[in-house]
Amino acid sequence: MSARITRRHDQFFKLLLDQPGAAGALLKERLPAEVAERLGPEAPELVNTSFVDGELREYRADRLYRVSTRDGRHAFIFVLVEHKSSPDPGIGLQLLVYMVRIWEWWLRNEGTTADGGHRRLPLIMPLVVYHGRSEWQVPLTFAEGLDFDDEALRPHVLDFRYSLADLGRIDDAVLSRQKALRIGLLILKHGDAGGDLRTKLLTLGRAAAALSVDDLITLVRYIVAEPNEIPPGLLSEVLGEILPGQEERVMSIASEQWMAEGIQIGKVQGKAEGKAEILLRQLRRRFGTVPEITVQHVLKASDDDLNLWADRILDASNLEEVFAPRRTN
Repeated sequence: MSARITRRHDQFFKLLLDQPGAAGALLKERLPAEVAERLGPEAPELVNTSFVDGELREYRADRLYRVSTRDGRHAFIFVLVEHKSSPDPGIGLQLLVYMVRIWEWWLRNEGTTADGGHRRLPLIMPLVVYHGRSEWQVPLTFAEGLDFDDEALRPHVLDFRYSLADLGRIDDAVLSRQKALRIGLLILKHGDAGGDLRTKLLTLGRAAAALSVDDLITLVRYIVAEPNEIPPGLLSEVLGEILPGQEERVMSIASEQWMAEGIQIGKVQGKAEGKAEILLRQLRRRFGTVPEITVQHVLKASDDDLNLWADRILDASNLEEVFAPRRTN
């Protein structure tokens, strides 16, 4: 049985911050107050590139945001999520490498003025989101990780500070005021806890239900949208233990919200808005590649079949279970 609620942390984290308002909430809530209060009212702009080496993306994911400051300047916030179960003592050097890569990228793309002059480098403020089990005890400044103790040398030593959100040391109720971000961070915080998959789902479900039933429904929507190997019926069974007699209602509402989310995204992206197109998008997000014969099957299906398959996605572990023949009495 798979021990993960999400198959890949890096993809999940990026999808989480792509939720409307999530990135802005994270920056406002987890950057130091003196930094957050200097950010302008505009939403952060995603720079759609990664600076983490491919072989490290199992352990780290990153997002770079361009932000406006209240004095009219622009700066960058580099958000790094640390997936390892214990802190990496080399994180300071890694952040320095990423910052240099960002500045090099910026110089290539925006470092020259219209008349050929050179622009000053923008500010980069790193934010590390950590969800390992051990408490973060790595220094928060680069210089503290260097081998020197002569304070007279400090003014001559390269240094920078990064911000830290250690999810394990933040109470569930205050992970975020923004619901989508709160539940996403809850999954990151509890999703890799010890125990089997059922235990993990119970831990997560109880943590979400302790916040509100609406948070529990949002959690279910997240889980069914993520590629994973949750066996059929397990999620419903766990919900029945958390909220006896209400599991079908929770699953149904989560299904309706997921479908509505798909419709809204289809509108924003200018794609087809029909149920078939939305269902195909959800199938790809849940299971990966969808065979062409299945695509044509969906596109030609009746409204009743589309509704049935949309409900089955919530509890199916593969495509075959979604499209199994209807049961007859």
